[in-house]
Amino acid sequence: MVTTTTTTTTDPGYFLSIPWCATLLSDPAYETVPSRIGRPTPDKRGEFFTRTLATSDTITACMYQTRQSQSASLSSSSSSPLQSQSSVVPSSAVVGGGNDTSESKSVSVRGTGTGKVEEVRCFLATRSGVNGFPGIAHGGFVAAVIDEVMGYLINANLTAARTEVGAAGGADHAAAAAKGQGQAASPAAVVPMTGTGESTAPMSSVMTAELTIKYRRPVPTGEVLLVRTWIDKMEGRKIVVRAAVEDQDGQVLSEGLALFIALRPGVGGPKVRRKMTGENGARL
Repeated sequence: MVTTTTTTTTDPGYFLSIPWCATLLSDPAYETVPSRIGRPTPDKRGEFFTRTLATSDTITACMYQTRQSQSASLSSSSSSPLQSQSSVVPSSAVVGGGNDTSESKSVSVRGTGTGKVEEVRCFLATRSGVNGFPGIAHGGFVAAVIDEVMGYLINANLTAARTEVGAAGGADHAAAAAKGQGQAASPAAVVPMTGTGESTAPMSSVMTAELTIKYRRPVPTGEVLLVRTWIDKMEGRKIVVRAAVEDQDGQVLSEGLALFIALRPGVGGPKVRRKMTGENGARL
């Protein structure tokens, strides 16, 4: 059994000491949020990132930020899904690359967004423990990071949907009371990422169905990377998500395109059947 030590730092001060990171972190449109990398949980979920990759030789520092939609509520339609930019716009097109620390510049915005959280970005520092070749990250590691950050985006929107469902429920009761008193009732909030048809309950879980990675350039280790992800469109229970891994100059090193399937309300994730054996090896 391999024992690992979680040494990944989530201290913003680490990234604020790096000029190009500090420039991006100064954007008020983004909010710093907790990351599960390096934070094991009692139920042992996500241990590949919470423990295995959270060492002094793999992922040494990590921080997440989210950008929420400016609209109070956004929705999707299976007949006319929201369109977004299919091509990746490097952050250097808006933000100065390298050590440019001008605070007057803003961060590029990806697509139109379809959820409460339009974009998630992850600042990631790695070491040689994730190498495929000397100084270059393993392709499988890059794919796993993209999938992890995409999952964070999906879960953030599911949380927002559940919160909004609760708020809408309270609004419905207030509207009914207002109607009984002859007052005009306000329309119920539209809930993003909810069930199809007449259901307004948020999806209980989301699973990755497909993930395509395009490796544009070698992804270096020993440097800070920026991983961005945003929802491209939603069609019923299908959620299409895009992502990009960038260096400090805004060059796109890798791109990701994923299809997530939202499970119906009340349906959990995959179940694993474990074999139980006694002391003599007999199956119980």
